[in-house]
Amino acid sequence: MENAENVMKKIPAKATQDEKAPCETVGRGPIVWYDFEGENMAGGIVRNMAGEGLNAVITGSPVTITSPTGADAIHFGQSEEVDYITIKNDPRLNFAIDDEFTIDFWYMLDEGAAGWETLFSKGSKNNGWYGVWLGVNDEPTQGVCWGGDSRNRRIGSLYSRFTWHHITIIQKNRMIYTYLDGAKGRKVPSVNLRSDSDFYIGGASHSDGVKQFHGAIDEFKIYDYAWEDVSIEKSIYESKAYVYEYKNADGEGMSLPYRVYYPTGYEKSAEKFPLVLFLHGHGECGTDNKTQLQVFGRNLFLDEIAAMDNCLILAPQTICDGAINKYEWVASGSGKPGIHVWDSAAGGLKIREGNVEDIPHTIGMQAAEALLYEFIENNRVDKDRIYVGGISMGGCATWEILARNPELFAAAVPLCGSGILGSAASLKDINIWAFHGTGDKTVWTEGTVKMVEAIHAAGGNKIQYTPITENFGHSIWNPSYTAKNEAGETPAQWLLKQRKGK
Repeated sequence: MENAENVMKKIPAKATQDEKAPCETVGRGPIVWYDFEGENMAGGIVRNMAGEGLNAVITGSPVTITSPTGADAIHFGQSEEVDYITIKNDPRLNFAIDDEFTIDFWYMLDEGAAGWETLFSKGSKNNGWYGVWLGVNDEPTQGVCWGGDSRNRRIGSLYSRFTWHHITIIQKNRMIYTYLDGAKGRKVPSVNLRSDSDFYIGGASHSDGVKQFHGAIDEFKIYDYAWEDVSIEKSIYESKAYVYEYKNADGEGMSLPYRVYYPTGYEKSAEKFPLVLFLHGHGECGTDNKTQLQVFGRNLFLDEIAAMDNCLILAPQTICDGAINKYEWVASGSGKPGIHVWDSAAGGLKIREGNVEDIPHTIGMQAAEALLYEFIENNRVDKDRIYVGGISMGGCATWEILARNPELFAAAVPLCGSGILGSAASLKDINIWAFHGTGDKTVWTEGTVKMVEAIHAAGGNKIQYTPITENFGHSIWNPSYTAKNEAGETPAQWLLKQRKGK
């Protein structure tokens, strides 16, 4: 390849310490590294300097120019041919939603750069697509943009031509973080980035509306881990997985998977930490010890608590028992084989009459309680700051575990659950912030409303209720967990301020 005339270049200054630029982990190199030096692009092949195979094949006639480091960079779109390089599909370049990765490279736009050009891409639309491309304007979802099936987010400006910039993309904790010249930019929730397509740099050969990139790229690297960045938010997915073996006095029991989030420095600290018990909904039943962390996707409540990084989180997972009132958190059988009381065939759960003593105490609930008490005794837990929250079946379970253990908890956040009316007097001194969708016909809204009224009637004044309106039915997780009270606090922020007896 022949050297083209050097173009104007301006190398961005390094990010300041306050910008907390990410950095490569010492001793762990990339799995892909193209330095685009002339001697490493012989015979129509771009050599992978990481030595992991994954050499790229050259199509067309890209040229080399001076790079930000003073060496060579590859320049696309300088002839009438369409040129790009291709890495054959490889499982190492297909990333699941829980995987970590880092993609890092330099780029420069030239005078020909325009909309719908691809700096790099893999996959196709709705088939694990990811990459960096050029939009047609500088709106928040365009510009020089990270995009694909994980949605589009602007990283840099289309108008910054003949200027070298440094892009870093990091996936960690089910979030994708973007950086431009070391400064953190926009972020977007992760999706599965898996496909059977090849990986292209500088253009592409498929027909998803992408075109030849007009510009230069240098030092293109892919890592199979997330670069260290202290500003990346903590996530509940950093929790550790365990299994609790439970057996009651009658010899009945179960294996209960559970996850624990430990705040940074917990092992070395002598202080006691607050504890949040989270009880999942019926849709998250299982044994994978992972799904209980989700609420149809990312759990905004648990991730916000994890991001505060000053609280223990305990999240067990029970199984679906087919409505036989044995292993689920609450006795949900309707009396019809395989039909839960909240199923449409049973008309949905309205209110839970009577006293807690009259309600079957399921093995699932027993196991969760036993795990909780054992965890409290064996860990550094602030017993004045023990909290519980849950959604749907877990919202019902939140009300029930409060009723069965009213002396234990400082506060609770039940979502779309139904309380046990006979327990109202025992809950009047607990701080509770309840949520329910006004159009809910799965667990009817009156299950919360009647419980709030009963607590007020018993003299309780520590409960607050937020109805989620605007045609919301049962799935109210995100609007609830992002709601704010008069003090401007989200449920997670409010919860961790509560103390027993306060």
